[in-house]
Amino acid sequence: MSRASGRALRALPGGSACVGAFLFFLLVPLAGCRDSGTGPSGAARQTVSGLVFAAGDTLIFDAWNYDAYNEIVAASHTTPFWKVYAVNDTWAGAANVTSIQEFSPPAEPPGKTDTLRFRFLSNGDIYQYGFIARVVMRREGVRLAPSWDRIAAFSLPSTATWAVGTADTTGLDTLRGTVNGDEQYFVAMLNGVKTVFHGYGVSLSSLDLEYTIIVSDIPPAFLVIEEASTPIANGFLLNLASLTKH
Repeated sequence: MSRASGRALRALPGGSACVGAFLFFLLVPLAGCRDSGTGPSGAARQTVSGLVFAAGDTLIFDAWNYDAYNEIVAASHTTPFWKVYAVNDTWAGAANVTSIQEFSPPAEPPGKTDTLRFRFLSNGDIYQYGFIARVVMRREGVRLAPSWDRIAAFSLPSTATWAVGTADTTGLDTLRGTVNGDEQYFVAMLNGVKTVFHGYGVSLSSLDLEYTIIVSDIPPAFLVIEEASTPIANGFLLNLASLTKH
């Protein structure tokens, strides 16, 4: 189990690590469930294919901030959401771009939105435009030139690593990604029905950044997005609560 999902099991307010009867709606890794060849789909799956969203798909997250000790701040809970509004965009020299509007929770200024742009390759690799630039600007107030950053490389073998890009103005602090080997099972709502998702994860790290991203391709979803706290800034945790497919 990845570092992120392990902490989520231990720390979610009101959560439970019991597989049991799916006691709560938050996305929760099912303890003890690893890929033994007989997952909920009834077939072994070792790799991720390209995520295929449809315009109108909506992902609602449960979100918390971390304190300086990487413990969840229960009072910080919010419910941001993403809405897919285009799946065949062209952006920054790339075609077949999926554009997603990111809506801030009610605690933020009303109507505040941002746009996320992804490329989901058929081999499972995921690129996000300006991923590193967004993170560095938010954490440090430093402006970096945005680029297409490969935030997941499921085309590589388990435990393989790759260079995502540089996370500072000097070009010396390289953000590197690692493919996590274990498949995990998660529970979230899919069109109003509790559903088991297969989760596949990557870890991204540099001198001042630790990130975990876990996705599902069938159905397509971002399941966990976690940024660990560091001496520079506190982190956060997003767990998928529900996915509405169109």
